[in-house]
Amino acid sequence: MDTPASLGRLQRTIAERYQLGRELGRGGMATVYLAEDLRHRRPVAVKVLRPDLVGGISADRFLREIEITAQLLHPHILTLIDSGEADGLLYYVMPYVEGESLRQRLDREGELPVADGVRILREVVDALAYAHRRGIVHRDIKPENVLLTGDHALVADFGVAKALATATGQERSAAADAPLAPALTELGMALGTPAYMAPEQAAGDPHVDQRADVYATGVLAYEMFAGAPPFTGPTARHVMVAHIARPPEPLARVRPGLPAALEQLVMRCLEKRPADRWRNGEELLRRLDGVAAPASEAPGAERPREPVERTFRLGEDVCRKLDRAALDPRMIGDALHYLDNEVDSPVLLCFVHGTGYDQRQLGPILQRAPYRALAPTLYGFEPVAARRTALSLDDHLVVLREFVRDAAARLHPEVVLLVGFSSGGDVVLRLAGADAADGRDPGPRVDGVLALGANVSLGTCFVTRLLARIDVDDPRLVLEVLRSFGAAADSLHDWLNVHEYLVATLRKFGGDVAPLRRYSADIVAPFAAGGENPFTAWYRAASGRVRCVRCVFEDTEMLERPLRDIRLRNLDERVLGPHYREDSIVTEPGTDHFDLIRPELVLSHVDEMVRALRES
Repeated sequence: MDTPASLGRLQRTIAERYQLGRELGRGGMATVYLAEDLRHRRPVAVKVLRPDLVGGISADRFLREIEITAQLLHPHILTLIDSGEADGLLYYVMPYVEGESLRQRLDREGELPVADGVRILREVVDALAYAHRRGIVHRDIKPENVLLTGDHALVADFGVAKALATATGQERSAAADAPLAPALTELGMALGTPAYMAPEQAAGDPHVDQRADVYATGVLAYEMFAGAPPFTGPTARHVMVAHIARPPEPLARVRPGLPAALEQLVMRCLEKRPADRWRNGEELLRRLDGVAAPASEAPGAERPREPVERTFRLGEDVCRKLDRAALDPRMIGDALHYLDNEVDSPVLLCFVHGTGYDQRQLGPILQRAPYRALAPTLYGFEPVAARRTALSLDDHLVVLREFVRDAAARLHPEVVLLVGFSSGGDVVLRLAGADAADGRDPGPRVDGVLALGANVSLGTCFVTRLLARIDVDDPRLVLEVLRSFGAAADSLHDWLNVHEYLVATLRKFGGDVAPLRRYSADIVAPFAAGGENPFTAWYRAASGRVRCVRCVFEDTEMLERPLRDIRLRNLDERVLGPHYREDSIVTEPGTDHFDLIRPELVLSHVDEMVRALRES
C-alpha cells in the first residue's frame, strides 16, 4: 500500500512535471491519482505500482518494456505519456479520461443493449488489431481497462502486464507444463485477471500470444451481452480451473434473441485451444464488421431505404472546362461517384463531404432525409480506387458545378440547397458565390447554402494544414503530423475524433495521398495569404447570389474568437454585405466539430431553410 511518506517522495521527484491530486482508484496492480501536467496545464492520471510488486521487479526492464507501448497511436488506445521511477516507486502517466469504465457501466446496468455492446466491442477489437499488427499483446483485457468517454471506448494499460511479466522474470521462468503457475496467485494476479484469462495463460504457458487477447475479448463480450462472465467461482483458482476445463454456457441460452452470427463470433473467441480461435485482432475485426446489430426500430417498422450508388460521367464537355495544363487525359470519360437516396421530392439537396472523406460520410443523412438528396465523392477521394488523380480545388469546383447543373436539369426541383461539412462548407459557399473562371457561365441555379463547420481562420484549418504536409514515404514526418494533431486538440474528446478521422483517412488513401495533399493545400491557401478574411468574402458573394445562407459552427474555444471578430467587424464595416441576416451565423451549443454532421442536427437546419425558401 502507498504510504504518505512514499507519496511525498514521489511528489518531490516529479514536482517539476506533475502535481499529484486526489486518489482516483485502486486495483490489483496500481493506485491511480489525478494529477496536473504542469507544462501543458492539463489533467493526467498517474498510476503508481504497488510497492509490494515493485520489490521483485527490475525497474530498468519494466520501463524499457513499457516504453514500447508509448509508440501506440490509435483513437481507441489510451496512450502512454510518461513513465519513471521515483525513490523505489514505479509510475506511468496517461491522459485523464472523463467518463467511466466499462466495469462501472456493467455494474450499473448488467447486460447492455446489443447495438451498444457491438459498438464498444468493435472499438476494443480495432485497438487490438492495431497493436497486434505491431507485435504487442495486451494480456489483461477486462472491463476495468476499457474506459468510456462520450461515444468512444478506450483500451488502457496496453503492455503493462507484459512489462511486469518481463521485469519479474516470469517470461523466462514459467514452466510450460505447470497446471497452474504459482506466480499467478495473489500479487501475480496483476499480470492477468482470472475472470478474463485464456486457458493457456491460466496454466502458466510462457508463450502467450495474440490469441490470449482474443479469448479475453470474448469473455468481455460475453459479459456485455449476458450480464455476467462465463465463469465465476469462490476463489481465483476455481475460476482459472474453469477456464481450462469447463465449457462456457452457450451465449444464445443466456441471451435469447442475440443475432446468431454475433453469438457464434463470441463463442469462437472462447475456444479452449488457441488454434480454434480467431488468430488475432485483425481477423476478429474483419469478422465483426460482418455482424450487424439488429435495427432499433420497433418490429414491423419500415427501415430507411439505403441510398444507391450512381455515377456522373466526366465527358469532354466537363473536362474542357478544367485546367488544360494540369488535365490528366485519363479523366475524360471517367466517372464521379455519388449516392442518391431516390426520394420523390421537389427539394434537391446536394451534399459535399469534408477533407479526406467520401460519400459514405453522408449516407446516414441521406437515409433519413425526406427530400431528394445526392452526395458526390470528390474526384480522387473514392473509397477504393485503382489510381487517384490530384485535382486543384478550382477543378473540383468545376466538376461539382457541372454535377449540380446536370442533377437540376434531370430532376427539375423547385428548391436546390447545397450542404457542406467542414472544408465542404468552404466549397459550397464558394460554389454558390462564384461564376465560372471565364466569367461567362453564371453556374447552376442554387437557392440556399448550408455550411456546417466551415473554416473562418487559419487556426480552424489546423487539421487541413497538417494534411497538406503529409508524406507517407517519410515515416518521421507522418509521426510529426500525428503528434501535431494531438497537441492541437483542445480536449480528449477532440483528440479522439481527430485521430479516428486521421486513421480512417490514411487507411483509405494508403500510399497515394497526392489528391488529399493538393486539396488540403488549396483549402488552406486563402487563409494563409493574408488580407481580407476569405470567409467574409465567400459569405458576401454567396448571400448576394442565393436566397438563403446559413453557417453553423461548433461551440468550441477555437471558434469563439474568430466568430466574435467577424461579428464585430461586420458591426463596424458591414464586411458580410448588405444581405447579411443575424440568424445566418449560428453556434450550436455544446457541440464539437464532428457533432455538426449528426443527421438530426443537419436535417433540423435543412427543414428550417426549406420552409424559409418556400415562404419567400
